[in-house]
Amino acid sequence: MAKKMIMAAVSGLVATAANAAIPPAYRDALPSVQREGVVTYLTGGIGHDEVLAIRRAAREFPLELVFVQRSGRKESYLADMPVRIVDAAGKVVFEGQSEGPYFLARLPKGRYTVSTRWDALSFSRPVIVGKERKRVVFAWGRNEPLPPA
Repeated sequence: MAKKMIMAAVSGLVATAANAAIPPAYRDALPSVQREGVVTYLTGGIGHDEVLAIRRAAREFPLELVFVQRSGRKESYLADMPVRIVDAAGKVVFEGQSEGPYFLARLPKGRYTVSTRWDALSFSRPVIVGKERKRVVFAWGRNEPLPPA
């Protein structure tokens, strides 16, 4: 019981510290930070103010995922994308949906595989979460996934 209370307090402090680094003008438009297991995350990017807020908040998260469909020079952002993050031991640490084209995650340092799918197309990327932020763009062309940008 005490361990759960400590974990809840630490989780609350981490969310508060992250929000403190985000200016108030952005904080009001930012979707709520959520937690699943060891992963703290937020997702969204629907609407101009929310996009600006998430782009600013991305500086505070070690992993940023972006979902895009490309057709020629035109880009359309994708929402409701499935996200699965598996650690180096093969354990699923996150499985859920990105409600908008942006998914920001804070997770322990290590090696992961991030997977998603759109229509009948699946795509996975190895990711190392460490000292530097990692931005992964999942971009689809007409009929198949494109190499990440």
